[in-house]
Amino acid sequence: MRALEKRTTHTLIAIAAVLLAPAIVVAPLHAQAAPEDRPVVGVAFGGGSALGLAHVGVIRWFEEHRIPIDVVAGTSMGGLVGGAFASGMSSNELRRFLATIDWAELFAGSSYRLKSIPRKQDAREFPSKLEFHVRRRVKLPNALNNGQQVDLLLEGLAAPYAGLTTFDSLPTPLRTVTVDVRTAERVVLDRGSLALALRSTMSLPGIFPPVEDGERLFVDGGVMDNVPADVVREMGADVVIAVNVGRLPGTREVSDAGLFGVVSSTVDALVRASTRRGLAAADVVINPTLEQFDRFDFPDGDSLAAGGYAAAEAMKAALLPLAVDETTWRQYLAQRVARRRTVIPVVGALAMEGVTPADERLLARRLSWQVGRRLDVERMKHELVRFAASDRYRTVSWELRPEAERFKLVVRARLNENAPPLAMFAMNVRSLTSHDYSFQLAARYLMFDAFVPGAELRADVALGSSPRLATAWRRPIGDAGLFAALGAGAAQQRRSLSFEDRIVAQYDQRQLMANVGIGMTFGVTSELRADLRGGRTAIRPRVGDSGLPSVSGPDAEVGLRWLYDTQTNYIAPTSGLRLLATVRQVLAWPDPPLSSGIEATNDGLVQSEVQGSRFWGVKGDRDRVFVTGGAGTSFGFHPLATEQFELGLPFRLDGFSLAERRGDHYGVLSGGYLRGVSRLPQFLGDRLFVGSWLETGSAFDTQSSTVLEAQVGVGMLVETLVGPAFLGATIGTHGARRVNVSFGKLFP
Repeated sequence: MRALEKRTTHTLIAIAAVLLAPAIVVAPLHAQAAPEDRPVVGVAFGGGSALGLAHVGVIRWFEEHRIPIDVVAGTSMGGLVGGAFASGMSSNELRRFLATIDWAELFAGSSYRLKSIPRKQDAREFPSKLEFHVRRRVKLPNALNNGQQVDLLLEGLAAPYAGLTTFDSLPTPLRTVTVDVRTAERVVLDRGSLALALRSTMSLPGIFPPVEDGERLFVDGGVMDNVPADVVREMGADVVIAVNVGRLPGTREVSDAGLFGVVSSTVDALVRASTRRGLAAADVVINPTLEQFDRFDFPDGDSLAAGGYAAAEAMKAALLPLAVDETTWRQYLAQRVARRRTVIPVVGALAMEGVTPADERLLARRLSWQVGRRLDVERMKHELVRFAASDRYRTVSWELRPEAERFKLVVRARLNENAPPLAMFAMNVRSLTSHDYSFQLAARYLMFDAFVPGAELRADVALGSSPRLATAWRRPIGDAGLFAALGAGAAQQRRSLSFEDRIVAQYDQRQLMANVGIGMTFGVTSELRADLRGGRTAIRPRVGDSGLPSVSGPDAEVGLRWLYDTQTNYIAPTSGLRLLATVRQVLAWPDPPLSSGIEATNDGLVQSEVQGSRFWGVKGDRDRVFVTGGAGTSFGFHPLATEQFELGLPFRLDGFSLAERRGDHYGVLSGGYLRGVSRLPQFLGDRLFVGSWLETGSAFDTQSSTVLEAQVGVGMLVETLVGPAFLGATIGTHGARRVNVSFGKLFP
């Protein structure tokens, strides 16, 4: 996998140490009894991230040509496909099962779509994927992805096989290969939790956290046995077939692309050496031709499977002698069906591991319905996603454990290492011209169980063009989503005043504020909140006519906010809708001095605004189609310039400078297409897009003064590990022409 091939230096050293160590198996292997009239056929499915989906095509070719697979071993993605096949799935069932997986979400880290509303706000305000754990000392987490979605996927797949004595009892006997990094030894798993065995072989170092199993700490087995043909031989196979979807173990050019290129080439050499050793134990090797695919092309599953099918067809001279007659084939299928489990056991009791006492009581209430019934996997998944949405725990998973004559449903939670508390950092940069530039460096400290169980405390600090200090405390009330909130802070913001399309002055607006709020969350998709805010505001001219007035005095307002968010990501999601609707009324505001001649006022001002974005993934989620927009009104009030709606933000007529277009009302709509042209290494970020978009809209005081603007833009967006980087150029009517360079939040 690309993430496996490109790793940080310390991970490389650890892998090298592992490769120099001996191998062990977790328990003696029990070979499948050989049929009397034919050889035992075993298949080793190799690792290769998305390329492993080619294994489905190989299985389909075997089915069509009546070649039984009697034993299976798999590593990494080969472990997932091989495990699903061993559980009884046919190639058609495998294809349908894999097609239901949201691969982008599976590998995107802690799923944004499934985060709670507060955590979604954190992710948007601090879009870096680097989250620091600060309980005893500051440190990074041990992986970019918490593995939560992988756990839930595999637990659902393995649920019917709870309490399985050995993997020899599966419809097709199975082994998965992993590495215990504590002992630096290869481990072949043949019993225990099927979900854990599949999860262990897929634990890519640095991408997914290691899997803890007692004293052992498992990571992806690819670095020691990427194509486990030797394991298949140990299972008693007479004929061993190896399917290698990774790089061929030959000579390759060494990358000269600096530090990461050397690391990539070195790890690639280690994996190829592992593959070479594995293939040496095979009688037949199938090498699908997959050079046109990327290791993260999961949406191209059907095309990858076709590549596997074609590779098997190319080896038919060696494979067809293994075919059986129709009667033998039907007997083989009937044996698999007879050993297959489809019924999930009844839950006899509940147990929690690794959760706080308060969360244990909460989970007991939420899951009490399950006792005495067959486990409802989808509802169980929903409850655990809801529970894990706060990110208090690294992962939350479940398993059914046999106990006497019943099964116990065990929910396992693992706290983040050295956390909570958590620390997040963000850098926001925006530059339209050499004279229009803003920079902000911000940090957030997040504490759980602040003063009372379940409460959260945020402390923010921001330096740069818009300095800010703020703190917010939020406490749930009951278990129905109700919450109360308190907050306080101080902020300074630079505001521009334009006249006839020219910025004629800049103000510094300083605020001291405190707020109290109450609200209700509706799952992980929606929140309704009301706030009462009060404080003091001072607005003073910074640049411009020395006779410009200053404003200072108390201010207060009441507001209502509704947020709806089903998007899959906070940068360029593959799907989903985000809407934010607000209504506010100003209760008090300092008026400008009478001598200023300014007729505008904020007294009694009522404003409402709706903004949002909608994304669609196309071409296998490689590309994006998006629509963004917003509209706001002051309901006949003519507020001070500082409270008018402003355009000139990304995808809000950004051909203009910020505040070059402002008014008592506004409406704007943008639509565009982003084409995914490349991908950064996993430890540096994700997709690189190029795209184009159209924008139209206006900011105005009265309907008669409305001037409809139209703009077209082109640009490049990169999803880096520390946030989105954007470079764009926009040109439009009425002299709009800007180059936009920014780093930080882009879409509403």
